[in-house]
Amino acid sequence: MYLVALYIILLIVAIYIISLLIYITGNLIYSPHRESEKLPSISVIIAAKNGEKSLPNILSDLNNQNYQGNYEFIIVDDQSNDNTKSIIKEFEEKNRKFKYISSIEGDSRLFLKKRALDAGIKKSQYDILLFTDVDCRLKSNWINSMANCFEKNIDYVIGYSEVSNPSNLISWFQKIDLLMMMSAGMAAANLNIPFACSGQNQAYKKSLYQKIGFLKINDSIQGDDTLFLQLCLKEKIKTRFNNNKKSFVQSRMEINILSFIKQRMRWAADAKIMWTYSKGYFIIILSTFLTNLLLLLSPIILFLEYDFMIFLYTLGLIKLILEFIIYIIGSNKFKTFINPIMFLFWFMIEIPYVVFVGIGSFFIKYIGWKGQKI
Repeated sequence: MYLVALYIILLIVAIYIISLLIYITGNLIYSPHRESEKLPSISVIIAAKNGEKSLPNILSDLNNQNYQGNYEFIIVDDQSNDNTKSIIKEFEEKNRKFKYISSIEGDSRLFLKKRALDAGIKKSQYDILLFTDVDCRLKSNWINSMANCFEKNIDYVIGYSEVSNPSNLISWFQKIDLLMMMSAGMAAANLNIPFACSGQNQAYKKSLYQKIGFLKINDSIQGDDTLFLQLCLKEKIKTRFNNNKKSFVQSRMEINILSFIKQRMRWAADAKIMWTYSKGYFIIILSTFLTNLLLLLSPIILFLEYDFMIFLYTLGLIKLILEFIIYIIGSNKFKTFINPIMFLFWFMIEIPYVVFVGIGSFFIKYIGWKGQKI
């Protein structure tokens, strides 16, 4: 029994280390940004739920976009009970490119954000759809950079989101954690095995959505990004990771630990059903959780099994070295400041954080999203 348990642990750890090596290998692949000479027509779609505080910023960013092709901004009011509707309507009156849509116009079988996005997609004029969140910030060439990726029959573009100028330890952790996730996502995309993306910055063709839709992933509180990508991959689509700095989206900075944890629990909620969509990715997620759980429980294990001490210390050291390599490569790829001290802070917190968020994701349905629950 002891040997069986030991072999299982070794297998889990081996899978985790291999996944880290995959991230390093994928990020070492040179993936230059190739710009298309075409100017495809673009529909930008944003779902807004009680977004009166952030709407003026994102709408202003959209209004200042430098793009010479045809484009429109579809802002979907997801049954807000604040001034969201009036703010959107005000921009709509000033600029005809802005369009107000209610999420009620989406498929009634869909829930939460997916119904809002469905309403926006239905009303869109153009085949290339760009998505971001209402509390993000955009650079003036965001549309241009994302649109230029749709060459050589590309169907799906995975964008990068980041946190700039963190103001406290929580936002520093968020910055590095997001960088590590984005580095892993880019590595997988570079190796032609994309597995994840973020609704903060992504684009795909309307014809692809019309073929696949959200109904199959309607039971997920999230699902409009990574799960949808997984469904699309089954159709043998061509994807691309946009590593052009002009396309980078500024994510909302989290300075409150409760808000940050709730966000990450929502993101992690998709992981527990990933087996249905991508068994390989699910195994990587599971090995990551179990390896961190093993390290978190190491004080108890060391007390009971002293001979296991060297193995766990070695595992911790290998994890530190490999993840620091990913951090360095990712920071250089995405041209962001390298801070070894903050990385060590992230590394120490990451172990209990991964375990806590992983367990907490099973209870996110009771928390919901902006007051909405499935």
